[in-house]
Amino acid sequence: MTHRFPDAKQTTLGLALSALVLLVGGCKAGEARSAGYIDKADMVADPSLPFQRSWVKPGFDKTHYTKLYVAPVNVSYMLQETEWQKGMRKDDFEKDVAKLAVFTQDALKNAFRDDPKHRMQVLDTLAPDRDALVLEVAIIEVVPSNVALNALGYAPFGVGLALTSVRMIAKDTSTCAFEARVRDASTNETVMKFADREAEQVAVVSVRGLTWYSHAESIITQWSDQFVKIANGKPGETVKPADTFTLKPW
Repeated sequence: MTHRFPDAKQTTLGLALSALVLLVGGCKAGEARSAGYIDKADMVADPSLPFQRSWVKPGFDKTHYTKLYVAPVNVSYMLQETEWQKGMRKDDFEKDVAKLAVFTQDALKNAFRDDPKHRMQVLDTLAPDRDALVLEVAIIEVVPSNVALNALGYAPFGVGLALTSVRMIAKDTSTCAFEARVRDASTNETVMKFADREAEQVAVVSVRGLTWYSHAESIITQWSDQFVKIANGKPGETVKPADTFTLKPW
């Protein structure tokens, strides 16, 4: 009796079809374990906001504020708790984490500065200004993508899609999580809190995955745009989370 094994094309097609099913289902990440940067006890899942947990001080009126100071990003929780550094030299890991902190702060500042509405003036220094808010963010987790496997995504369309399927089935997706608070610059009172954990956007072929931290940077850029939309949003207006699928390879 002769046994027939599926050829490469059949295997690729099967994996590609699996990928399409998974792409439709999306890859929303579960919530991250609380790092303690903010108190999450009073935070809830608000369907009008793009983040998994949020809290807004009752009666808070964001329209009163026209200025924003973005504080240096806290990455100390990553240095303490993440498993990202496995297989890496400590000094290299710390340098990479420091770079990610700078990238995050710059991404937030640039998102507000590039906002066509220009509702919030971005401040370079912190001062007790009654018209200013302070945005403080802690990146608490980054799980990098598998560079070696993603590199194979440069193969033709079907193979790239098949590899996307393999990565998703194996749960080889990059994730990033943050905790943040917004304070009144004049009183130091916390008026808003947010927490979120996102997985990379699923792409048929991903160029971003060719570096360890590119997916994290993409997620952080999405968060920055969402913070701008929250600042500009009218009462009751919904700010949607990022799509789980993208056709962009970068």
